[in-house]
Amino acid sequence: MLTLYHFWSSTCSRKVRITLAEKGIEWESHHIDIVTKLENLEPDYVKLNPNGVVPTLVHDGNVIIESNIIIEYLDDTFPEIGLKPEDTYQRALMRLWLDTAELQVHKNVNVVSYNKRHVPRMNKLFSKEEQRKILVRSPSADKRASMLRRLERGVSEEEENFANQRLGEVMDKIENKLGESDWLAGDSFSLADIAIAPFIERFEANGMETLVDWDKRPKSGEWWERIQSRESYQTAYAFQNPNV
Repeated sequence: MLTLYHFWSSTCSRKVRITLAEKGIEWESHHIDIVTKLENLEPDYVKLNPNGVVPTLVHDGNVIIESNIIIEYLDDTFPEIGLKPEDTYQRALMRLWLDTAELQVHKNVNVVSYNKRHVPRMNKLFSKEEQRKILVRSPSADKRASMLRRLERGVSEEEENFANQRLGEVMDKIENKLGESDWLAGDSFSLADIAIAPFIERFEANGMETLVDWDKRPKSGEWWERIQSRESYQTAYAFQNPNV
């Protein structure tokens, strides 16, 4: 039995759903509303995922957290359709892309998204005092402290510009890599592409036009079209909010 605890529009949940679809793995869905119901902060869920975030995978009673670890676990456990390069050097490069996705892309997308998406959504749902109480409930001390600081002082234009520059560097790196091979970790679609792809959609959703200027980065544009045409991508993104 394999159960995925996930949120419909979470980028990290989407990368796991792409992996599941790519490998043809059957799974049970347990949708966690992280916006209106805050189910990720409920004690029963925090017992599963001490960080209080999505996604979480439960397989035969074993709990796996963190999306990049989950997708590697899935590839190791269900090897029939492999999503890692055979060459060990290319496999190392794949893991560097997973690292880039988390430490550079995810981190900086959160900065840019804060004023554009997070603040309007949360202000519509909760007062500032209610938001503070929600953040205090976060089981992650680091995230709790960071988000409480943001609640008090916001994200400055300087911080947004810095984050956009870091994301631009990643997009340039992608373009350069795709000048050498069809995919990010060699000649085959891999976990590297899956780890990055949902963030490209997030760039588009946030109107980050300089990052998705495919005239400037044509190889990246072709790569993005190929990813979106894959059945696994379409399946992952077909999952809609069950609470609507």
